Amino acid sequence: MNILLMVDSVSTLFPKKVNITLVHAESREIIANHALNDFPLPEQFNKPTILDISGSRWRVLKVDNLRSGNYFRAAKIQLHVLPPDSIIPTDKYLVPTLAPLELTPASKVSPVFNTFSLHITHDEWLQFQFLPLSALEQIQETTAMIESIINSPDDNNNLLGYATSHTRDLTSISQLEIPFDDFCTFTNITARGNILLPDDIYIENGIALESSDHIYYGILNNGIITTLAIKEFDCLDEELSDVLARYDLTFVDWCNASILG
Repeated sequence: MNILLMVDSVSTLFPKKVNITLVHAESREIIANHALNDFPLPEQFNKPTILDISGSRWRVLKVDNLRSGNYFRAAKIQLHVLPPDSIIPTDKYLVPTLAPLELTPASKVSPVFNTFSLHITHDEWLQFQFLPLSALEQIQETTAMIESIINSPDDNNNLLGYATSHTRDLTSISQLEIPFDDFCTFTNITARGNILLPDDIYIENGIALESSDHIYYGILNNGIITTLAIKEFDCLDEELSDVLARYDLTFVDWCNASILG
């Protein structure tokens, strides 16, 4: 048996674990200890981070790496955390870029689709967005500005937030022309809902569409989808790639200044 196979067999016998101690960032009291298998920690804690651990969500403010992990010893880290809705006295921004939500009409009028409501905050609005491929040059200029914010040196490694945030106004280049019925058929949409903002306010003409793999959302005008995004993003899978190809689009992860497709 060669070394590689030995290492592979050892990793099976000793699953990679991480021991996490949660410490309240204000009281300094230990909240909990967790021994987790293959927990998806970020490669680097270099931006505002919220983790869901054992059903509870925590915003990470500081990280102490107490022990590096290997096949025989679990990694050990201490996370100084607060609940994600805690008010932190800081002039930092949670995201390096925002879309101007105030330009999108909203009201408490009942929406067209009521199968489900997709809850969206301003920080989340259009952060994983589909845009016309023809606008690639302007998109690249915008991502370059966002990248400079992300890479700005910070003593706290940006965990507390970014020093500035770029409000992107792509109104002149972002309008899509995707036939609604065609999109629903092409992506096998199984549920049609609405977009709900905080304080029970709906996006006017807002739509949320659920396929087997994704939840899309955007704006619908006269049977045409003019704005389109997804709520969560892990990778550019087959369904998303097919959408890009069919409608001549590109896909942007704005908070990471990444253009995909």
